[in-house]
Amino acid sequence: MGRSVLLFCLLMAVMYLTDGQSTSADGRCVYTFNVPENDCAQTPGPSVDDQLLKSSVIALQTQFKLMVKEMRVMGEHIDKLTSDNEKLVNVSNELQERNDKQDSELRNLKKERPTSEAGSGSSNQHSSTGGAVYTRWGRKTCPGNGTALLYWGVVAGSSHAHTGGGSNYLCLHRDPEWGPKTTSGFQSYGHLYGAEYEMSSNDPFSKANAQSLHDNDVPCAVCLVSGRPTKLMIPARLTCPDGWTKEYSGYLMAEAYSHPGRTTYVCVDNAPEVIDGGGSNQNGVLFYNTEAACGSLPCPKYGDGWEVTCVVCSK
Repeated sequence: MGRSVLLFCLLMAVMYLTDGQSTSADGRCVYTFNVPENDCAQTPGPSVDDQLLKSSVIALQTQFKLMVKEMRVMGEHIDKLTSDNEKLVNVSNELQERNDKQDSELRNLKKERPTSEAGSGSSNQHSSTGGAVYTRWGRKTCPGNGTALLYWGVVAGSSHAHTGGGSNYLCLHRDPEWGPKTTSGFQSYGHLYGAEYEMSSNDPFSKANAQSLHDNDVPCAVCLVSGRPTKLMIPARLTCPDGWTKEYSGYLMAEAYSHPGRTTYVCVDNAPEVIDGGGSNQNGVLFYNTEAACGSLPCPKYGDGWEVTCVVCSK
């Protein structure tokens, strides 16, 4: 850069000292240097110094043109570097935006991911991310597959001998809460009775949790499935569809076909439990196995009198 400035200053000085080219009468005078015109006539011809000066001027002009060309090339290179830098800045900003978006999505996933912490008994604590609630009939606990026990209690409903009242089974809490006013004695309103297993023979259930079920009171557990908001009970199956989680399986139960009181079908766990001290025969709400009727149902897949299975699934 210093060399270019020096050449430029020298060229300006030469141009300032030189008036330009002039020709004498005999054609011998080429350059004049701030001298009167009559002095030119007295000059016998171009001297050696004149020729050297002319050569220097031409050389300076050539170098100046080269310097201008180099500066132009340098300017183009600077423009290209500036453009490349702008592109890099844009790419960096885009990557930063993507990174921020991914960080935000990761934080949201961490908030939505169910977390569990082992508690006393079989209950777990879960983050409130939504899910399905179902009743596990015949059990006091929930499956250990990401479920939380809300409460366990006793099954109740209308009497098998009555035609009125509700037709569904209820899972009553073990520790009931009452309103500010209660009236003793029945007033011929709806009656609620405890449920009993009725299977003096042909008991298909596992004896892992109870050796005898007949006339014993039926427990129930209300379970919350975090992260799986859809539940489904499939009769006559023991497995769930692909992509679904099996909660439990067992046998389909309801009132006996000959009783005037009808109930909904429920899926009772394959290894049912009983309520301690609840073995007296009260005959309130009754749980009977449900048997298939071959002929009205497709035979031979539905065998006549076979106990119908069931499975509860979630997704």
